Amino acid sequence: MLGFFTRIPVPQIEYTEERYIKGIPLLPFVGAVSGGLLLCVYQLSRWLPMPVVSLVLFLAYLLITGGLHLDGLGDSCDALFSARDPEKMLEIMKDSRSGSFGVLGLIFASAAYLVLLNYAPWQAVLLFPVIGKCTPALASNWSPYIRAKGMAELFCQNATKGVLCFDLLLAIAAGFALGVPFGVAAIISLCVCVGVTLRVKQILGGITGDILGLLCEVSQLTFLFVCIIFSTRGYV
Repeated sequence: MLGFFTRIPVPQIEYTEERYIKGIPLLPFVGAVSGGLLLCVYQLSRWLPMPVVSLVLFLAYLLITGGLHLDGLGDSCDALFSARDPEKMLEIMKDSRSGSFGVLGLIFASAAYLVLLNYAPWQAVLLFPVIGKCTPALASNWSPYIRAKGMAELFCQNATKGVLCFDLLLAIAAGFALGVPFGVAAIISLCVCVGVTLRVKQILGGITGDILGLLCEVSQLTFLFVCIIFSTRGYV
């Protein structure tokens, strides 16, 4: 799963559907490894001015993930804001070219990360990739997968309610283990994910792999934002 969802150099293991299915419940642990690496970068760069630390963290995030979910966010923005019918939206998402809405979405997401990481406490830096990696299982249980033979089809078919409960309990427990505000922030961001999933279901009829990327990024940014609100209020 680390080799599939990140650019972290790991020993190459032959891909099989059976191994992939067994790894689906472990996706939050992939987020934990990513968050741990980001926390190391955060601690090592603390001697720099905070805006520079934020830039370094965002660059590290891009290197670790390969921009996988941001790519889905851009494609989803192109489709969802096109005001076309669902079939045309699916075609737009499949198109490798980026449109205006996709570029604007990526600019906004990048700017949001640069701002939020500038103020985020270290616990939020560690946890936000874990929250993001819970959203595919969450969305898969709230909306059908609608792209025939898409890359995420196997995941959505095997992200059972048991997988969902395991992932949610793990993420929320990790949040509360680091402090009540982080547990609350985890719950809020996952609820936002459900809301966006239902809205996309109304527009598109279901989810795709690109939509899963969008949901991952939205939940992560929401988590960072809520953590900062709690921090500025003195709860952290």
